[in-house]
Amino acid sequence: MSDDAALTEDSEQDLPAEGKMPPATLDFLVHTLFTQALMALGRIPNPITKQAITNIPTAKHFIDTLDMLGQKTAGNLSTDEKRLLEEVQHQLRTMYVEALK
Repeated sequence: MSDDAALTEDSEQDLPAEGKMPPATLDFLVHTLFTQALMALGRIPNPITKQAITNIPTAKHFIDTLDMLGQKTAGNLSTDEKRLLEEVQHQLRTMYVEALK
């Protein structure tokens, strides 16, 4: 058995019985980073602490990560993926500038 097959089997055993993890897609990754940036901007509460706390350096890190992702995947995205990434980046940059005021 290959290491990849063992990893997949182990990962599936760790999943909760009531549901499965969403598929690993670019959309899911972008939405995950977007959510993390929203939490860092204080726009949504942390699901664990239930508090909305602003952390500008962390927000910038997630925005920069999305920018890097866009640069590294340039020319390899579907139209929908490119649009999603651009829209998320625009929204976050706007919120970031507002948070700096």
